Amino acid sequence: MSRVFASELLKLRTTRTFWALAISAALATIALTALAASLATWQPLDTPPGEDLIGLTFPAGLLALVLGLLAVTTELRHGTITPTLLAVPSRARVIAAKVAAHALAGCLLVLLAVLANLLLVEAILGLRGIESGTSLGEAARWTFGLAAGGALLAGLGVGVGAIVRNQVGALIAGILWPLLAEPLLGATPTVGDAVARYGIGGLLDGLDGYGSPGDTDVLGQLPAALLLAVYVALAAVAGAALLRRRDVSA
Repeated sequence: MSRVFASELLKLRTTRTFWALAISAALATIALTALAASLATWQPLDTPPGEDLIGLTFPAGLLALVLGLLAVTTELRHGTITPTLLAVPSRARVIAAKVAAHALAGCLLVLLAVLANLLLVEAILGLRGIESGTSLGEAARWTFGLAAGGALLAGLGVGVGAIVRNQVGALIAGILWPLLAEPLLGATPTVGDAVARYGIGGLLDGLDGYGSPGDTDVLGQLPAALLLAVYVALAAVAGAALLRRRDVSA
């Protein structure tokens, strides 16, 4: 398994996709954070500036999901999945290695964006004479939650990509589900509360570690992380099973 994992890490390091997404995540976060921190104003009863601005790291989480969605679909699209499976016939091992490698990459991608956000917020607000209101403990909690969310989103993307197979279809389904489908379902009377609490968006809200303290509408960090990890595992198992049943051609 370690060799398969090392091979997946090598693919990530030597292809342009990861670096392009990582740079895009960093630049998007820097641009949004710099603009908001430079122009926004806060009243005494508002959410503290640091907590308000940490949410601007959301493009990094979205791009971590995209990274995972491309893991299997790109190999299927270009036919490189064939030599991969010839070297490692076990579909389950291939998917497991891809989930692990892309989870690590997703974690690093989001971690860079979060650190850039925290540093920029302190620097720009400091120049403006505004206190960010962020303690070291809060910064650590947000960093852990957001980085873990990036890792789990990337892992989930791998499973979804293996299930859907078509690259465009996987990207559309993977991105629109948390951004559009879940908010619409969350507005319906019968399932809205469950979707808001146990859906991907709701779990990420609980995992990120910021927001209203004691908010009962979302799970705590640890339960949210564990449940999202269960979703990742289910998607990976389903993706491996479907990949085993389907023919793969060069």
